[in-house]
Amino acid sequence: MDLNYKTTNLFPSVIHQFCVNGFDTIQNQLIDYAYNLKKKDSEGVIYSNHGGWQSPSFVVKDKNDLLHSFLINCLSNFPIIDKSINFEVDAWININKKGDYNEKHNHPNSHLAGVLYLKCPKDCGNIVFDSPMSFQSHQEILSYTEGFKEYNNVFQSYEFYPVEGWILVFPSHLLHVVQANKSNEDRISVSFNIRLKG
Repeated sequence: MDLNYKTTNLFPSVIHQFCVNGFDTIQNQLIDYAYNLKKKDSEGVIYSNHGGWQSPSFVVKDKNDLLHSFLINCLSNFPIIDKSINFEVDAWININKKGDYNEKHNHPNSHLAGVLYLKCPKDCGNIVFDSPMSFQSHQEILSYTEGFKEYNNVFQSYEFYPVEGWILVFPSHLLHVVQANKSNEDRISVSFNIRLKG
């Protein structure tokens, strides 16, 4: 039987990836900022983090603050968001030493979530996203050829390795985990939530 075959991918989960040009010129200042914040509040908070240190969340709005202004400048240049949409952003800093990780979670009460990578030694832990359809589509996904899955991004889960100076932004409902830091150095990131207002 001769078949004329094609596919149409509907309803994707979009992961936005930004590479911040010139990040190396500000990287050390942002790392110092993270450590200084930890000195002011060595206890931090515990949500999804096992080990490590997480700062309390803060509203990103102070253009005179190094980290705030950096995030504001990056996110205000989000190329595919309509200019009539306003952002409200809150953020927090994560410092994970060897063995620390974040359990599976999502980010309720926001529309988008994201992470900015400040310091990422080799083997410091990938971020792994679960497909929102992994339960319903389990057998279907298993049935596809590897080539089809790769071409169409049809997976039960998918991971990104962290890169210094990169920002990932993703739908806040996506379940994700941050794997354990297997390096001997700290892994430092800034996580954030975005609420979109038209």
